Amino acid sequence: MQLYLYGIIDSSEPITESLYGLEGASICNVPFRDIGAIVSEISRPIEEATEGAVLEHEAVAEGMMAVRTVLPVRFGTIIDGRDNLLSMMQDYYGQFKENLDRLRDKFEFGVKVIWPGNKVKGNIVTAFKKSGQKMPGAGGSAAARFMKEKFREHRIDEEFKARAGRFVKIVDIFFGRFAAEEKVEKLKTENLLVDAVYLVEKDKIHDFREAFEHIRSAHPNLKYLFSGPWPAYNFVVLSKRPGLLGDPTRACLLDKTSSRQDLVGVDC
Repeated sequence: MQLYLYGIIDSSEPITESLYGLEGASICNVPFRDIGAIVSEISRPIEEATEGAVLEHEAVAEGMMAVRTVLPVRFGTIIDGRDNLLSMMQDYYGQFKENLDRLRDKFEFGVKVIWPGNKVKGNIVTAFKKSGQKMPGAGGSAAARFMKEKFREHRIDEEFKARAGRFVKIVDIFFGRFAAEEKVEKLKTENLLVDAVYLVEKDKIHDFREAFEHIRSAHPNLKYLFSGPWPAYNFVVLSKRPGLLGDPTRACLLDKTSSRQDLVGVDC
């Protein structure tokens, strides 16, 4: 019998919530000591991560999040039988417990900020010209012109990164006060200014949301993606060990689908 694994929870008690897994399958909690694995029986392989299947997977983790601490597992994790499942839980028990204790009463929020990268760079060039700073000309040899152009691109790129960095610092000041942990990436693409996830304690969720509203109001000409609360998808930390969880060195065991995020703000 193959078992589809949704996540690990901080309870060995049977599930009483009305939750269903992939294709409407019943789910159950397989206990190991004082923790459990949320699974459903599966009759055939999961051939592809369709949006519907991913959402069904997520719905189980999010449903359990309302009553338990959940370590969500990557979509498509199938384990061959109960014995192999219990063996995996025994191998990872200490790490599962550490994560469950650290993440208890904490939830993940995602924040993305999108700006018009090309427009920002155009404004930088205009600002250089208005300030009287000399931009490289077209004269000289081909080699000289090449070096001048590279120098020009470098100056624009450095100012572009500096402007991005200043905004990221603002984001960090507002959100960092309410986050137990955070992972922030700057300029993941030219237009994706901020791509961040925050781990927020339950009693600070209201403050965290207010901080987001303040930033959105202060900078209304940007686009924002704000999502959560979710189980701690990006903050589960497992040491490197070959096994049934795929690549356990990755903090993110399950990638969210963008369709579940709420887009707010105005066009750039």
